[in-house]
Amino acid sequence: MPYGIVLLPDPATSATLTALATTIGAAAGPLNLAGPKAPPHVSVLHIDTEDRAPLDAWLHAHPGPLTVKIIGLLFAAVPAGDYYVPTGGSYFGLEIVRRPDLDALHSSALALPAGPPLGNVGPDFRPHITLGMVSGTPHLPDLATIPAGELTLTPVVGRIGPFGSFPGLAP
Repeated sequence: MPYGIVLLPDPATSATLTALATTIGAAAGPLNLAGPKAPPHVSVLHIDTEDRAPLDAWLHAHPGPLTVKIIGLLFAAVPAGDYYVPTGGSYFGLEIVRRPDLDALHSSALALPAGPPLGNVGPDFRPHITLGMVSGTPHLPDLATIPAGELTLTPVVGRIGPFGSFPGLAP
């Protein structure tokens, strides 16, 4: 069963990010867009485990909050067969600066006595906020609408849903 340790923004920031996701992807064949069933988040670690208890213990030891810095907006092609997007498509999201405190959080989660990690981990860890996945060509928004600067996020644990989303987590 896949679980994730993720960092969630406050409800107002989530609403801003959801609006941006809609602007970029609503007319591009959305496969998954940030919103109530896919709250915007920064993943610390995705893991395949039947025992959630170590993740909850980790969360208790790392209650947060954590401040992260947005570095820019990325668009990327995702080939068919990807773990999170089997059909393939176009990814768009906000890239986050990889700072020592975020790396330390990721490393501590990697040390959990649980199942195998999923996705990019260790030296390949790439913190980001997925705004959406689309089958068509995403719309380039007015760059002035891209959030800049720092966000304060809170760690939570949840089950991973389609496309690496967390439908059970509310911002």
